[in-house]
Amino acid sequence: MRKFAIVGILAVFSSSYSLDFQYSLKSFTWKEYEAGKQLLKESGFLHEFGFSHRFDAEVLYIKPYAGIEIGSVNYDGQTQSGTPAKTDTNYWGVLTRLCIGKEIGLFFGEIGVGYDYWKRNLETSSAIGYTETWSQFYVPLRVGLQGIISETKLYWFGEYRINIRTKNEPSTSPVTLEPKADLFFTISGGVEIKRLKFELSYSYDKWKKSDREYYLSGGYVYAVWQPESKREVVRFTAGYSF
Repeated sequence: MRKFAIVGILAVFSSSYSLDFQYSLKSFTWKEYEAGKQLLKESGFLHEFGFSHRFDAEVLYIKPYAGIEIGSVNYDGQTQSGTPAKTDTNYWGVLTRLCIGKEIGLFFGEIGVGYDYWKRNLETSSAIGYTETWSQFYVPLRVGLQGIISETKLYWFGEYRINIRTKNEPSTSPVTLEPKADLFFTISGGVEIKRLKFELSYSYDKWKKSDREYYLSGGYVYAVWQPESKREVVRFTAGYSF
C-alpha cells in the first residue's frame, strides 16, 4: 500500500515545475502607538532572499516559499523614562508559506498557511531597546488576474491575511505578549518575461494593543504590553526561474 501511495502522489503532479529565486528590496516602516500618540517610528530598507518551487497538477498547483529577511533601519523613539532617543534597529527573520492555487482562465486564486519569525534589536541599551522575538501564524487568501501578451505575462493580485496568532517575547521580561489582529493585506502587480520576474507590492499589517501581562521581580509586580503596532512595506522584487 505504501508503494502504491507514493506512486499515486507522484502521478498527481506533472513534470512541469520551476524553482524560483528572488531578491526583494523593501522600504520598511514600523510605528507603535499608545492612546493615539506615536511612541516610535522605524524606517529604512530591508532585504529579503527567497526560494519558491511550483508543483503543477491537472487541477491545481502547490507552491511553497522560504525566505530570509535582514537589514538595519533608523529608530526614532524614546527611552523607558520618556527621553527621546535615536539609534538603529537590526532585523533578521525567516518567512515561510505554503499555498494551494487554482487558475481559471484569466483569474487565479490561492489559499494557504504562513509562518514568519523575526527579531528586532536596538543597538543601544539606553533605549526601550532590548531584543524582541516575534512570530506570526496566518492564512493568506489571494485573488488575481493574469494575461499573456506575446511572451510577456502580466499579473495583478490582492491578498488578505487572516491572523491566527502573533507573539512577541521581549528579552527584558519573562512574558509572552500577543498583539490582537486588526488588518493585514497586500496589493501587487508584476511582469514575467521568459525566466525573469519583476514585481511591485504594498503590504499593510496592523495589530491592536495586547493584553497586559504581569511578572514579579525584586518584590515588585510589573505590567508589560505591546502597544498598537503598524507595519507598512513597499517591496520591489526581482526573480529568476530555473
